[in-house]
Amino acid sequence: MSDRTVFNGVVSAGLVFELSDDRHRATVATLGPATEHIVSFGPVTKSTALRFAVGRPGECSSVFRVWANKGKLDVYASIRTWKDLAKFSFHQSGRFIFHLSSVDHPGAMWVGRPDSDNRRVDAWDRPEPFVPGWTHLITFMVPTEDVRTSANSGWEDHKKVRWIRKPDRADTVTEFRVAIGDPGMPLIDAGPAEYLLDAGIVDGFVLANGRLVLVTMHVTHLDATGRRLLADLRDEYVRRAVCDGFDLSMDLGPRFADHTTQPDGRHALWDIGPTQA
Repeated sequence: MSDRTVFNGVVSAGLVFELSDDRHRATVATLGPATEHIVSFGPVTKSTALRFAVGRPGECSSVFRVWANKGKLDVYASIRTWKDLAKFSFHQSGRFIFHLSSVDHPGAMWVGRPDSDNRRVDAWDRPEPFVPGWTHLITFMVPTEDVRTSANSGWEDHKKVRWIRKPDRADTVTEFRVAIGDPGMPLIDAGPAEYLLDAGIVDGFVLANGRLVLVTMHVTHLDATGRRLLADLRDEYVRRAVCDGFDLSMDLGPRFADHTTQPDGRHALWDIGPTQA
């Protein structure tokens, strides 16, 4: 988000969007004295899918994917390499579900869930708007330490991916926040300047009802406690993978996905990788 302002140690920025007369396009503008149009997003088509990642082919996070079907109001999100394994489904009804595509998928054995005979990993109700008119769907969390070198990773259709530069600081996380909002409702982004280090728009599309699905990126500081907890989580995933016979060869670009609920109530998927020797 451009035109970021720092006041008394707090950094803030904001945006708002308006629909075209035919309700097919959303034009996003900055908030503030120097309001200007930033970008315009089109309607969902048969081929609409947002793809984004941190880094570059050969040194990257997982590639994330967000999409919807033409004329429909449900939104979906996944990791691209999961393909037909699993996805998040955000239903217009207000029921949000993280589930397998099939319990018979070869990769299903690696996905922990309450009932091994059930596709469902987790389910929750649509949260209250975090600001008026805007509802959080999912956040993909990418620790900078986990943007790994892997020669074969990220090359599939790499020109269709929105690549976000890997932060210089190792004590950071790139958050891809996926939200859905109403026309004319401001989306405000604010936080302590020492915590919220960068932010910007990644991509978006307009649903059939005129609501905008928007992906933003936020680079945030990960303190020493957070890094220690993350290291413990990474070590635990590696231990379990080794015990289960999972191939951790770096050429394969192994990744772990940890679905959790953040302290502020947001559902998030942490994208982490094994430490390189």
